[in-house]
Amino acid sequence: MHEARPRTVRRVPTSALLISAAFAAVQALVFVMVVPITSLLAVSSPPAYALVAAVHTAMPLLARVVTRVPGMATFTAAVTGVLTSVISPIGPIAAVPMVCAAIALDLVLPLQRGTTASARRILLAAAVAGVVLFLVALPVFSPEHLVPGVLTATFGARLVGELAVAAGVIGVRRLLVRAGTIR
Repeated sequence: MHEARPRTVRRVPTSALLISAAFAAVQALVFVMVVPITSLLAVSSPPAYALVAAVHTAMPLLARVVTRVPGMATFTAAVTGVLTSVISPIGPIAAVPMVCAAIALDLVLPLQRGTTASARRILLAAAVAGVVLFLVALPVFSPEHLVPGVLTATFGARLVGELAVAAGVIGVRRLLVRAGTIR
């Protein structure tokens, strides 16, 4: 007879939680800075809104890439949602697309802790998040914006915006690796 091994639970490192919470605080500040612009663009030009609003996935994606811990994009987006709900009346509503996009990022990026995501994988995750954000936004489109031209332009802007954010995250990761801050 052999003894059964006790199951060990792999806990999320405290450092990953702290880094992600710090990124969430930065994202909340970014949110507050762009809300006046995005509020105006949401009603006047959905494609322009989609392009500018891509900035809302920057810190969740960066947290996930830097910590290399599954779930940190979602955690960062959720904390951002909590922080923005305290300082902005639109905060709780804005948390929904942020968390949906972050879940998509977490599911596409490597699911094994400590695995470094390739640049290609980061870009793929951003593209999937762009599709998710477009689908989440569809129900709130005004009837005059539900025309093929606006929908196509908005979808394209979502993808371009998310890919630009991903390129920025890839660049920041390279700089952090070069500086010796992360491996």
